[in-house]
Amino acid sequence: MSKNIGIIYAVIISIIAYLANISLSNLGINLGPSTLALILGSIIAYYIPNTEDGGRWMISIVMPAAIVLLGFGLNLSTFFEPDVGLVGFATAFVTAITSFGICYIAGRYAKLDLETCVALGTGGAICGNSAVVAVSPGLKLKEERVAVILAIINLLGLITFLLLPLLSNILGMSEEQGGIWAGSVIHAVPQAVAAGETIGPEAMEIATAVKLSRVSLLVIIVPLCAIIGNRVNNESEEITKIGSIPYFVPGFVVAAILSTWILPTNIAGILAIIGKYLLLPLLASVGFFITRKSMENAGGTILIVGILATVSMLISSYMTIIILS
Repeated sequence: MSKNIGIIYAVIISIIAYLANISLSNLGINLGPSTLALILGSIIAYYIPNTEDGGRWMISIVMPAAIVLLGFGLNLSTFFEPDVGLVGFATAFVTAITSFGICYIAGRYAKLDLETCVALGTGGAICGNSAVVAVSPGLKLKEERVAVILAIINLLGLITFLLLPLLSNILGMSEEQGGIWAGSVIHAVPQAVAAGETIGPEAMEIATAVKLSRVSLLVIIVPLCAIIGNRVNNESEEITKIGSIPYFVPGFVVAAILSTWILPTNIAGILAIIGKYLLLPLLASVGFFITRKSMENAGGTILIVGILATVSMLISSYMTIIILS
C-alpha cells in the first residue's frame, strides 16, 4: 500500500510540475519541470508519510528505462558542429575537467566518498539533473545521497542561470563569447538556451550548440561511472566483468549511436521526449528522500564543494574564452 502511495504522488507531482513550468515560463521564469518536480517531491514527503517505498520502486524500475530513452536525445555529431568551433569545444572541455577536478580534490579533502564526488562533478560538467540521474545507478549511490546532490545541483544551476547573462554584460563580452560561456557553464539545457536568448539571438544558437556538445559527453561518462562504481564496491576484483555493468549503460550508448546515425530524427525525438517525461516522476521520487537528516549529514559539505566547483568553472571558462578569442 505504501508503495502505491509513493507512485501515485510521484505521478501527480510530475503533472503539476509540468503545468506549473508552462505557467512560469509564460511569466519569464524558467526553473524547468524537473527542478519543480524535485522541490514538490521534497515538500510532499515532509507532510505525507510512507512515500519512500514508492520512490524506491520508481528509481529501481523506471529509472533504467528513462536513462536508455534519454540516450535517444543525444546527437553525437554535435561535436563537429561549426557553431561550436575550437573556442566553444575547448571551453566546454576545460569546464568539464574543472568540474570533475575540483569536485574530486575538494570532495576527497572534505572526506566525501568517490562516488559522491564523481556524481557531483558530472552534474556540473554535463547537464545537471539528467547527468546525475544517468550516473547514480552505475555509481551505486543511495537514494538519500542522490537527493542531496540533485538539490544542490539545482540550486547552483539556478544561480548560474540568473547570474551569467548579467556577468556577460558587465564584463563586456560579445554575443558569441556570451553564448559560449552560457553553453559551457549552465547546467540544464533549457536554462542554457534561455540565458543565451537573454544575451542575444546569436548567443542563443551558440549556447545551444555548446551545451549539447557537453551533453553528448554522457556517452563516455555513463559507462565510465559504471566501471568506477563496480571497482569501488568490488575492490578485490581487478577486472570489471561485462555482466556486472547494468544493462542500461550499453543501452544508453547504443541509443545515442542509433539516434545519431540510423534512426529517423522524428522517431529518436519521440523516444527522447518519453525519457524526459519519465524524468519528472523520477525527480519527484528522489525528492521524497530529501530529509533534514540527509541534508545535515552531508548537505553542507556537498554544497561547499559544489560552490567551489561552480566558481572555478565560471573562472576557467571565462579565461579560456578570453585567451582563445
